[in-house]
Amino acid sequence: MAGDQPADDAGRVAVGVINAPWGVRGHVKVTPMTENADRFARGTQVYVGGEASRIADVRHPRGFPVVLFDGVNSVEAAEQLRGRLIEIDEALLPDLPEGEYYIHDLIGLAALTPDGTPLGTLDDVLKTGSNDVYVIKRTGKPDVLVPVLDGIVGEIDLAARTVVIIPVPGLLD
Repeated sequence: MAGDQPADDAGRVAVGVINAPWGVRGHVKVTPMTENADRFARGTQVYVGGEASRIADVRHPRGFPVVLFDGVNSVEAAEQLRGRLIEIDEALLPDLPEGEYYIHDLIGLAALTPDGTPLGTLDDVLKTGSNDVYVIKRTGKPDVLVPVLDGIVGEIDLAARTVVIIPVPGLLD
C-alpha cells in the first residue's frame, strides 16, 4: 500500500504538511504523508496551499525533511506556510503492481460483506508495523477496525468503488 494521501483539490495528492519554520532563512519542517522521499527533492514542482511552487533546498536533520521553497526567504514568510498541504499532480504517481493501492484511492470505498450487505465506508487506513488496518465508518454504530489480511479483506474493485470485508467472528461486534 503506497502512502500518498488525498488532497482537497481534484487531481492533486497531498504528500506532506508544513509544521513550522526551521532556522531563519525560510526553511520549514515537513511531516511527510508519503513513503516516497523523492517527493521532496530539490527542483521538484509542488503546490503549497494550492499555489504552484518549487523546492529550492531540502535537508534531513534528525531524519525528517526540512524544505525551502522558491521565494520564501525569511522566518516570517515560512511562518505563513504553517499548516499548509504540499501537493503534487496525481498524474505524477506511478502505476502500482496488481494488488497494491494508493490510500487516496481506497478512501470512500463502500465496504460490503461477500453477499453484498453494506457495512459502511472505508474512512481511513492506519499504518501499523505488521499490516494496515482499514477504518470502516458505520452509520449509527461504532467504527470497525479491519486488519488487512487474507481471509478478512476480499476483493477491492476501484471501478465499482467497493471493498469486500469477510466478517470473521467478533469483527463487527
